[in-house]
Amino acid sequence: MTQASGVKELTLIRWKHRMMAGAVVAFVCVLGMTLTAYISALLTENAHKRLQNETLARLSEARARLEGTISATLYISQGLVSFTAINGELTQRQFRRFAEELSSANRHVKLIALAPGNVVRYVHPLLGNLRVLGLDYSKTPAQWPVVKRVMDERRTVVAGPVDLVQGGRALIARSPVLIPMNEDDGRSERRYWGVASVVIDMDALFEDAGIRPEMSGYQFALRGADGLGPAGGMILGDPALFETPLSSGGGVILPVSLPNGMWQMASRPVGGWVATSPEVQIVQLVGLGVTFAIALLSVMVVIAQQRARSMALHDALTGLPNRRLLEDRLEQLAALGERTGLGFQVFFVDLNAFKPINDTFGHAVGDLVLQEVGKRLRAETRDSDTIARIGGDEFVVVVPGMTHHQTTANIAARLREAVSEPVRAGDNIIAIRASVGWAVYPDDATTIPEILELADQRMYREKLAAA
Repeated sequence: MTQASGVKELTLIRWKHRMMAGAVVAFVCVLGMTLTAYISALLTENAHKRLQNETLARLSEARARLEGTISATLYISQGLVSFTAINGELTQRQFRRFAEELSSANRHVKLIALAPGNVVRYVHPLLGNLRVLGLDYSKTPAQWPVVKRVMDERRTVVAGPVDLVQGGRALIARSPVLIPMNEDDGRSERRYWGVASVVIDMDALFEDAGIRPEMSGYQFALRGADGLGPAGGMILGDPALFETPLSSGGGVILPVSLPNGMWQMASRPVGGWVATSPEVQIVQLVGLGVTFAIALLSVMVVIAQQRARSMALHDALTGLPNRRLLEDRLEQLAALGERTGLGFQVFFVDLNAFKPINDTFGHAVGDLVLQEVGKRLRAETRDSDTIARIGGDEFVVVVPGMTHHQTTANIAARLREAVSEPVRAGDNIIAIRASVGWAVYPDDATTIPEILELADQRMYREKLAAA
């Protein structure tokens, strides 16, 4: 790539920066013109969020009641498992007495059953449930997957809704009964004895938890059959509360913890997420005036920021870039050089014996001399070059593009000659002299600090030689 191509790319980068600045100003103007609609939409959204938060609070209360009710019910299952594990082979009379005691403490329990070897041998109450006796879970496709899961995982699983053999639908808490291999040592390895099942009245459970498909102005839905969460089927309510995104009118969703599984609950107001805010009408009435004021203020802020940024990156006396902006441009040129293979030259320009000018003619004249030096350096360089003032009487000129060292030396001589012309200040003609040191990137150094240090050293050697 040629030097002209490198300069062209650098110019393109600067043009893009200007375009980005223009885009920001255009965005502020568009924002000002559409501010009324934006604030109206924001207020409406806030009203929706308030309604959603209220619904979420209501759903959280229902979930807490449901989890508490389920936990209380599952204590029965754990008691049955412990009783069976301790007593081993139960008599029907032992089972009946224990089951009567358990079921009398909880109205949600419809049936208690034990299935040694996965075949139901114990059932309470018998009345209305005789068809359950002798049921082999391994030969019942509708119930076997959950029982097999209980066997494999050796953990309680809340299954359902399940179509019961004796009729109706219910939830079933199934727990593995594990018997110690050595009956004299309760800490020995345990073997699978069978499964204990507690059939839960689903309608009574949800009624006590305060959950119905529609209740107190809210819709409720529950899914996660067999404790499978989002992968499980519907248990209660309208599936649309889960299937429709919240932004499109779906419900807010919370998980419900189960032993070794989970359900999901969803809720929304019966009328949907329709929320009105009186603030919206007020904003629409005064929106035009507010829009104009904020748009104007935004433009003023952008202008102020640009001025502040310009002041932070430029020397206040000469208007030239300062050290911070110089280093930024050197970094850009170094990155450009990695892509194009082109380098750049750095020239340190320092005035000899500048302090006596200030002492003899005053600082105002000294400032005039520095301004004149800046103008001369601008006149001797191209638009693609950078001239910076980095100290009291120190200037840096950066020239993009690779050139021969002889050409670089010629540029240094031209800068030295231009700066060393006398300066007229009122009735005074002030003689000035300059020392110039230079370095080429990446021939002389490959980092920004190194290239600046080398150019400074060469300038200082020239100044010592001229003293």
